[in-house]
Amino acid sequence: MRRGYGLWLAVGAVIAIPEIWAAVARPPWPTISGTVGHLELRWNFVAVIVVAVLVIVAAHAIRIPVTDPGAVVRQTDGRVLGRTRGGRFTLYPERQAELPAFGYLAVALVCVIGGSFVAAALSDNKWILGYVIYGLIAVFCIFVPSVLALTPARNAPFAGVFATLADLQRRLHFVAVVLLAGLVILLIHLAFYPWPDMFSHHPGVDAP
Repeated sequence: MRRGYGLWLAVGAVIAIPEIWAAVARPPWPTISGTVGHLELRWNFVAVIVVAVLVIVAAHAIRIPVTDPGAVVRQTDGRVLGRTRGGRFTLYPERQAELPAFGYLAVALVCVIGGSFVAAALSDNKWILGYVIYGLIAVFCIFVPSVLALTPARNAPFAGVFATLADLQRRLHFVAVVLLAGLVILLIHLAFYPWPDMFSHHPGVDAP
């Protein structure tokens, strides 16, 4: 669980620093909300994907409580569904083997930093840099661990973000609630970008 705290604090900093920076200045790369908003402006279906991901995550969290990694659900075909030690949805709840932590995190760090430098060197388009930075973070922190959990292979060596929040809630309830509220606001902001600014110029119900 300590690895989960360390990794998600680092990811949170990568996301929060540009967001805060953008509020007072212009960072050298786009914010994650700006990057997703740019994608949604180019391809409307991206907004549908964002909402679909939120629904899938919520459905899995409700079906098998993330606070209980040992909980399982037996389907009508006899297959047992559950959660890994890191709190991810898995088809193999009895398999808890993990990849070497140093190896996985080292490869992920090299790929994210190296890919970002390559993107910055090959293009001066900040949106391309944003796609590379946030895309690589999503691949190594969310996509790959989720795929590994659905296969007989070893699991990723760190807890998922919701499992980390659940553990934090057991330790420091108020802090976990504040962080969860911020995460929900961020997800809504990404799904309906540029919410809440989208209503700032609304004429109002009393307007002629």
